Amino acid sequence: MNMNVRSSMRMIIDHVWGPTGSVILHVLVVVALLRLVTYKPLEKAPEVEVVIMDPDAVDLDEFEKELEQLEDRPEIVDTIAPPEVSFDMEQPPDVADFNSPEPDVSFDALDIRSDVASPLVMRGLFQGRSAAGREGALRSYAGQWGQFTESAVIKALEWLKRNQSPDGSWGPNKTAMTGLGLLTFLAHGETTSSEKYGETVEKAMRFLISQQDAEGRFCKTDNQPGPYAHGIASYAISEAYGLTRIPSLKPVMEKAIQIIINGQQPKGGWDYNYSKGARRDSSVGAWQIQALKAAYIAGAENRGLKEAMDKAVEDVKSVHDAETGRFRYTDDKSHRTDSITGLCILALQLLGHGTSREARAGLQALSGASCDWDKPAEWPMYAWYYVTQAKFHQGGQSWAGWNAKFARVYVKNQNEDGSWTSAGQNLKEENGKEVHLGPVYSTTLAALTLQVYYRFLPTYKPIAVEPVTQTDKDDVSVEIL
Repeated sequence: MNMNVRSSMRMIIDHVWGPTGSVILHVLVVVALLRLVTYKPLEKAPEVEVVIMDPDAVDLDEFEKELEQLEDRPEIVDTIAPPEVSFDMEQPPDVADFNSPEPDVSFDALDIRSDVASPLVMRGLFQGRSAAGREGALRSYAGQWGQFTESAVIKALEWLKRNQSPDGSWGPNKTAMTGLGLLTFLAHGETTSSEKYGETVEKAMRFLISQQDAEGRFCKTDNQPGPYAHGIASYAISEAYGLTRIPSLKPVMEKAIQIIINGQQPKGGWDYNYSKGARRDSSVGAWQIQALKAAYIAGAENRGLKEAMDKAVEDVKSVHDAETGRFRYTDDKSHRTDSITGLCILALQLLGHGTSREARAGLQALSGASCDWDKPAEWPMYAWYYVTQAKFHQGGQSWAGWNAKFARVYVKNQNEDGSWTSAGQNLKEENGKEVHLGPVYSTTLAALTLQVYYRFLPTYKPIAVEPVTQTDKDDVSVEIL
């Protein structure tokens, strides 16, 4: 009985499922085909309305009002306060208003204040020169001496401001000293827009520009056609353009730099009066190299600028003494002092060869350098200016040890009025005393030495092998309107 029921049920299922399964299968096939051929229509593109305006309908008065509003924007200042400095030493006295007459020079082609808003352009070379940059750099590199060195720098700036001549210069040797003075203010991030020192900076710029002849050489004052004065002035103008981007400064810079390029010897060195003879001079060359590097970073477009810098590297290396690690002044028979060794090392560092064999050997030779104000070597302010920079870019324990020496000595020996008198006055020998160059020379070199912490941090790191290009992605522009 059960067998018959199961057999009957199987027959019914077979008869029902056959046509039903076939129908279901066909339905599934049809659905799949429909999905394959179905497409989503393209979305309608957004409509764009083009309105052609009548030029006469533009409200020019309203447009001019907007421009005036832009010009009247409040000054943008650094919101981070500079580091607190100790004024245990006597503070600089109040400075009277400075309303001296303009120099008797035509500036028809130059309008420093209106040409551009004189921004403080913090390219790689200058990123330490804002209040925030100085604070961070002093904290990182000055140690316990930062508050004292910055106080000394401020007192020096006040002294320079008070002692600037009505024509914007400092003397003696006005071209060179004005270049050093301008460099000192620029190193602190001061431009023509600076509230406290803007007029001082502008007058110094105007004086230097007035001293450039048609060919580009700075030589009108004190009969100074020499490469020292020209190199320093070119260095200052190049930094001024690099920091401010004042358009009128660019041709002044490029004409000056071309004199240096044209005055370079075939083997890469420089000599007095830009002579092309057999003699070359490391000290003269150092100022030309500093000017070339500042112009290169600022964006000078002189033909042969990069090639001149490369040739300079070979010249500096050619006077390295492998036996002592030091560098020579002129040739293999000349002296090998700390100052010459320091300036040659700095030159290599500026040109991207700070890790070369010659630079490293020179730094080792300077490991025992002293900063003794009472028993200085010849040309001490000049030597310490270079040795400090060279050791700073070396970093490490060498820098830490030197920083503890020179910072204390410089702060201790600053005059009450903010100036310095060269340590060379204590020398018995006449040669190398430096005193005859006057207090502007010693004060600017001392201040520039104490500004080492923030003058060139990003560009002249000792690990750099190639010069920084003009297209740094990390450039920061701080515009003061």
